[in-house]
Amino acid sequence: MKKTVFTFACPCCGKSVEVDTRSGKARAVRPEENKGQGDLDTLLAAHKRESDRLDDLFSSARDRHEHEGDHLERELRRAKKEAEKDSDERPPNIFDLD
Repeated sequence: MKKTVFTFACPCCGKSVEVDTRSGKARAVRPEENKGQGDLDTLLAAHKRESDRLDDLFSSARDRHEHEGDHLERELRRAKKEAEKDSDERPPNIFDLD
């Protein structure tokens, strides 16, 4: 007989969830795993800390992206100046190298 109810850990919270493959719906969350999770205030505080951490990561990534554009602009200007200096010299002809 085929097994139609599978138990797995939720990737978000780590709780065990039972899923019925025939209906495709979650049937139960094991109540013994909810113990020790804390009250609503604790969960809200943890959510706030995670939100602040993600905001900091996003801000630092945005700042790095903006500074990267400035750095590339400076490198482009430097390369243009070097190209103007070297434009007076004609590159050697590869056929004259023999």
